[in-house]
Amino acid sequence: MFKKLRWKFMWLSTAILFAIISMVVGIMYYIASNTILLQTRILMEEIYENNGAIPGQWEFDSSQKPYLALGPESLYETRYYIATVGDAINISHMHIVLKEAEAEKIAERIYKKRGDYGSVHISGGRTLNYLKKSTSEGTFMVILDSTSHYNFIRIITIYLSALWSAVLILYIILMGRYSGKLIRPFIENDEKQKRFITNASHELKTPLTVISSNTEMMEAMGGKSKWTESTRRQVIRLQNLIEDLVVLSRLDEMKDAVLTRALLSEITLETAESFRGVAEENGITFTVDITNNVYAKTEERSYRQLVSILVDNAVKYCDKNGKTDVRLIPRGRGRGCVLTVSNTYEEGKNIEDYSRFFERFYREDASHNSARAGFGIGLSMAKEISERLGGSLRVSYSGDTISFELNL
Repeated sequence: MFKKLRWKFMWLSTAILFAIISMVVGIMYYIASNTILLQTRILMEEIYENNGAIPGQWEFDSSQKPYLALGPESLYETRYYIATVGDAINISHMHIVLKEAEAEKIAERIYKKRGDYGSVHISGGRTLNYLKKSTSEGTFMVILDSTSHYNFIRIITIYLSALWSAVLILYIILMGRYSGKLIRPFIENDEKQKRFITNASHELKTPLTVISSNTEMMEAMGGKSKWTESTRRQVIRLQNLIEDLVVLSRLDEMKDAVLTRALLSEITLETAESFRGVAEENGITFTVDITNNVYAKTEERSYRQLVSILVDNAVKYCDKNGKTDVRLIPRGRGRGCVLTVSNTYEEGKNIEDYSRFFERFYREDASHNSARAGFGIGLSMAKEISERLGGSLRVSYSGDTISFELNL
């Protein structure tokens, strides 16, 4: 159990870290891309105001517009051209490596686009940003090459991704090495609980044996009475509780079940029928519907125990004069089976979370007082056994019937 918990903790924390890293890198790329869009738009607005020319170093005062990244070399570093679309397409200010015919095609493509601002991709992996303005002469377009800016962002993103990938790999290595220490307190606490259960079971067996012997002696001397019968029943209940606690504490220590193909129809029928007498004695209608020749991979002993727990629970908690049903059907093309054990349970209408039945020592009533026998550990054992068998155990409630469905 703790080995699975360790790996789940490690991979969950790794997945969270990966998600955070991806989000951070994505946000950085988004901010950088939008910063380029903003800067290029401001620059193109400036070019438009200067009739298609970049302000020279003597014409532009950067102190007036510090947000605009222009300097003495901007005229030579910025690659752009101007296109005016009226009756024809006129190209001017060709500060870009493009043939005029190609520039006209790009301008025509941009002219057909909606919106006054955006970007287009052209051959060679280049990205051009554009700004469109309506004038008396037609549509004035500033088309600026931003490829170098985007390439720079991509390179930075690649390096950051590589760096964070290395950090993630290092994190996985360190977590794999030291995660055992993180769950060590939980392991020690679980071991203490198991030792306590084992020691307590041994200590309890002695007084129970004495009580049982004294009860038998009293019956031999004075005959049976309702008091001795009550004492005997409580002794049996406590003995069953001790056995269940020991089995539950050792479930995690068991090796993984060796699954073999088994005929579950006979096993289920035989196990379920053993409860028919108890059910009918309590006025319960007991129905068994088992499909013939149902096979599945399982461990026979564990499966018998699982069926026994579910049917016993159904009979024990069934309403007075209610109905208990055990059904086994194949799950299509020999892919396993579905075992459903259900019983009428009027009190279940007031329960909000039925999955809590699988908690150890859970009782639906807050006082934990119940006229029914049982200590709330049977279904917890059934859940763990089903997982060992590679199956799943679910609970549902419909009408006045509660159903436990085992998928193998």
